Amino acid sequence: MTAVALRPRFFGAVGGEVRKVSRQLSFWLMLLGALVMLGVITLAVSGAEGLKSQLNSDPTGWAYNELEVFGTLFQIGSGIFLLIIGSRLIAMEYSSGTIRILYARGTGRLQLLLAKMLTLAIIGVALLAGFIVLAFAILAALVTSLHGNLDPVQSFSNAFWADFGRWALVQGISMGMAILMAAAAAGIGRSLAFAMAASLAFFPADNFTNILEQLAVRATGHQHPWMDISTYQLGANLNVLLNLLEPTHRARPAFASPLIPVDLTHCLVVVGVFALGFAVIAVARAVRPDVLE
Repeated sequence: MTAVALRPRFFGAVGGEVRKVSRQLSFWLMLLGALVMLGVITLAVSGAEGLKSQLNSDPTGWAYNELEVFGTLFQIGSGIFLLIIGSRLIAMEYSSGTIRILYARGTGRLQLLLAKMLTLAIIGVALLAGFIVLAFAILAALVTSLHGNLDPVQSFSNAFWADFGRWALVQGISMGMAILMAAAAAGIGRSLAFAMAASLAFFPADNFTNILEQLAVRATGHQHPWMDISTYQLGANLNVLLNLLEPTHRARPAFASPLIPVDLTHCLVVVGVFALGFAVIAVARAVRPDVLE
């Protein structure tokens, strides 16, 4: 009889990565911290002045305001969460040396990377779904406490629900970019410390660069090239993506935005180029045989 070499299956590798994440104490501690932060924001929102009068006079406007508050919280929290978890999940094999064991057991280089990224995508979808359920439960409780029933919810316009779907789409794009960025940073440095530092520093540096560009415009009196550069920054384009997608209501960017207006096509192209760049770096570094054992 001919011996058949058994190679790990892809979904078996995904299951292993899911178990690996679920057994990390840091994963659960960050989730707990997120819930605590959500509770603090809820208390702050529920104590805001004029909340009841706005709900009664303009239910749709009230809903948009709450979406902006809770949506920004999720945008920040989910990004940080996925960057940390993603950097740790992808780079820890290099830092601990267990990558050699996985390769020796027949796990393909690209297979391992895709298994980790699919695991992170599953976590991202679960985060978004869980947040939506919690946010709606909180908002339903707020509406009931302020109005006595849920009748104002029926007054939310169809445009709001369509914009809510667009918000969810943008959050999915942002989480996807965070996963790709973590994979690229882990691939470049092949070190847990480098991956976390690089991925977590990217967006703060991107926003800070936007401030420097504004100062350069004021100092030199010339708009170009400083304002043009801002239109090609990832963070700035992600921040205005929802605004450009909405046909009527215009969501206010929580952070830096391009210094001159950009259209939706330009924004999507910039985000797509960055996504492709991160993916190419992650894949190229994964298949490159730096690890020979």
